[in-house]
Amino acid sequence: MCSSSALDGPAGRKVAVLEARERIGGRAFTHTWSDKTDVNDKSRTVGTPSGNDYWCDFGCSWMHGYLEGSPLKGLTDKYNIPVTIPNPRENVVVGEQGVLPKSLSQKLTGNLGKAQDAAKAVAHDQSSTPPDANTSLADFLYSDQSPLFAGLESESEKKAARDLARMLHIPLGIELEKASLKWHGFEHTFTGTDAAPKGGFASIINKLVDEITSLGTLIHTSQEVQSVRDESQSSNVKLVTKQGQEYVARTALVTIPIAVLKKTAGVLFEPTLPERRLETIKRISVGNLNKVLLHYDQPWRNAKTGTFLILPSSAPAPSSFQGDAKKLWKLYSSTTLIVSSLAGGGGSAEIGKGASSSLLVMVGAEKGKQLEAFERLDAGNALHAYLTACIGAGESPLPKHVFYSRWAKQPFTGGATTSPVSIASGTLPLDFEALSRPL
Repeated sequence: MCSSSALDGPAGRKVAVLEARERIGGRAFTHTWSDKTDVNDKSRTVGTPSGNDYWCDFGCSWMHGYLEGSPLKGLTDKYNIPVTIPNPRENVVVGEQGVLPKSLSQKLTGNLGKAQDAAKAVAHDQSSTPPDANTSLADFLYSDQSPLFAGLESESEKKAARDLARMLHIPLGIELEKASLKWHGFEHTFTGTDAAPKGGFASIINKLVDEITSLGTLIHTSQEVQSVRDESQSSNVKLVTKQGQEYVARTALVTIPIAVLKKTAGVLFEPTLPERRLETIKRISVGNLNKVLLHYDQPWRNAKTGTFLILPSSAPAPSSFQGDAKKLWKLYSSTTLIVSSLAGGGGSAEIGKGASSSLLVMVGAEKGKQLEAFERLDAGNALHAYLTACIGAGESPLPKHVFYSRWAKQPFTGGATTSPVSIASGTLPLDFEALSRPL
């Protein structure tokens, strides 16, 4: 839509946007709910929005590097969208025996940061032989000389360090054993100040829609394109949708998520894409990340804590857990979870500002994908039981509202992230650059 905004204007171009989904935004998806939302309500958004609604982004959620050059700042400034830059809040690490001492938590998180920096240094060191293409990020991080274990004495502390490193499955989207050490850190991303738009990313999308439609752009939703044909004789491009509609244009800008492109690239375009381009598309992998929202009337944990890093646990599921509940406990306890508090800085919910007595839990890589096999309330209630057991909260009321993402199941996403370069044969960072080239 940003491209549509740039194309619209005094030049008199007619622009149409074809969206396969029934909504605009793709992975920019903001869920809204209110205190009146029933626990069985599966609605994506509040039917009648009000100033007292809560919101939470289930796709892109932070504008990274907001004050360091992120182009999103230009949009929030242009549309006068307020943003929130959060104040630092306490983070805690939760291990087998509960919340770890603050000094140990700080040492573990500090070591992980140094180990990541060391991995990048090894990958970028041009004065020495580069790592073998089959060497994974796990091979480096878990090696005996890794900075991950600096100053740690007991085996339990070292195990906690290894488990904490598993939190990288969430930003990576793939397991450490699949991520390439040789190409670690070669991607270019915005870093620095994190900021969130008021109302979620949907507020940016809605402003973009308002602008481009006011300039004459037509937006057609629920239009899944199944054919993009270059009609050389007329110098036009013809698009045919699964719904039977045909669109003809002088130019077509086609944006397709990698996971979807991997399934359709061979048959979508006429003439067919060059074989080299098709091979590049096949090599790029797609990561997984899903989020689970647990909303409560009142916070049952320390509301001053901003993030809980929940390490894997060997604790068995309660005897009352059977079937899917037991499977979910096993899933949650086998991975490292990032649990963010959505409460306001003072610990109380700030109605109308998006804050709430909620927890947002991130589950990454293969475990995130496995989560999609379970029903919403089953996933939420089992997660609630697991978190209260880990943090030591005792008996706490079940969440009043549960919502979760299932990006791998979504036909128009097929996953959540384009992963870093994996150790799979033949993959290179240049694959991403090659995909950006015009044909």
